[in-house]
Amino acid sequence: MAWSTFVGLAVLVGATLFVVYRVAPQFGQFGDLYGRYSNLLTLRATGNIYSPYGIEAFTYPPSAIFLFWPLLWVPLSALTIAWTSLSVAMLVLSFGVMINQVSHVGRARALCAALWFAAFCVVAVPPVTEDIWWGQTGTLLVAAVVVDFLWVRGSSKGVLVGLATAFKIYPGLFIVTWMLRRQWREALTAIATATSTLVLALALWPSSTLTFFSSELFGGGELARFKSGTESLASSSITALFMRPPFHFQNVNNVINLSLMVLVVVAVLWAGHRLWLLGYPLSSLVIVFVGTAVGAPVAWDHYFVFAPLLLVIPIEFGWRASFARVATVCAVVMMLPWFVLRKSGHAYWWQSTIDFVSRNALLFASLALIGAAFSVRRARRGAAEFDTRASEPQMAELD
Repeated sequence: MAWSTFVGLAVLVGATLFVVYRVAPQFGQFGDLYGRYSNLLTLRATGNIYSPYGIEAFTYPPSAIFLFWPLLWVPLSALTIAWTSLSVAMLVLSFGVMINQVSHVGRARALCAALWFAAFCVVAVPPVTEDIWWGQTGTLLVAAVVVDFLWVRGSSKGVLVGLATAFKIYPGLFIVTWMLRRQWREALTAIATATSTLVLALALWPSSTLTFFSSELFGGGELARFKSGTESLASSSITALFMRPPFHFQNVNNVINLSLMVLVVVAVLWAGHRLWLLGYPLSSLVIVFVGTAVGAPVAWDHYFVFAPLLLVIPIEFGWRASFARVATVCAVVMMLPWFVLRKSGHAYWWQSTIDFVSRNALLFASLALIGAAFSVRRARRGAAEFDTRASEPQMAELD
């Protein structure tokens, strides 16, 4: 076991270095990471991280400054490898916790399997690879949620989800998940953590915080930016579907956008809660991850960095279950490099068809998985240990 773990770590390091020094320069070039570094320099010089709001603008809440501020302590020459090392470590942590939960193997074996699985995902799963070559935060947020839900116990449960929500907003769906389960202590801890982080950000960076709420969040700046040509053509969110051919290109108002997002979020929360009641806590968690992507105003490919976790569903359900088969197909779809097929200005109908499929594959796979979750009827006996404060309905069958 020790030898396999050591070799797995070596393979993972090699795979990571290959992506950082060979793949990233051909694609993302860590543009988002350097963008955040530039945002921090702007903040330090002007006091407002959101001005000017142009290319590589800071699209996070002001409380996310706490997440990125340590970048200024790292030498610029070591920035990419330092951030990538952190991202990959969080990827291994997520996989390790999930493997430990779904298979009940010891932590040492789970870590060994996680190292090998992470090495594969780093080089072969586009959402994970893109998260690395752009210098994004996806693996950090996924790890925070997975660890908080499945590993943390006691009064500190909820802190990591609260921080994730303060940094990105979308993980707030997991707070609602706890509320639906009537796990009030965890939900209130997360809310208190997110609120405290935001209040502290207001005290430290008042101009940035006020600008975010007045111009970006409630002023419509975020939605307006996501309706531009580039965002609507590349996004896999539910709203982007109707902002590109063959629908009404860039002609969907904010009310319809918000309505579509709310509809998807409600469906995801409902589906996830049903799975939890039926005794499938890990699958429930993965379904909510899907909602954080397709229910957002924009969903870049790297938002689906959780895609490898979809393989937990067939393990938890058993490979013969129809929902497990849908999840497996969905996982395969999310692991294909659709970005290489996305072109514009086609002359032939078949080229336009390929373009349409490539732009919507992640969305359609996600919607299929959400819909399939409602087909689950039979409760699981002997489910993995999880919070059972609502234990009586958890084992009931839903018609």
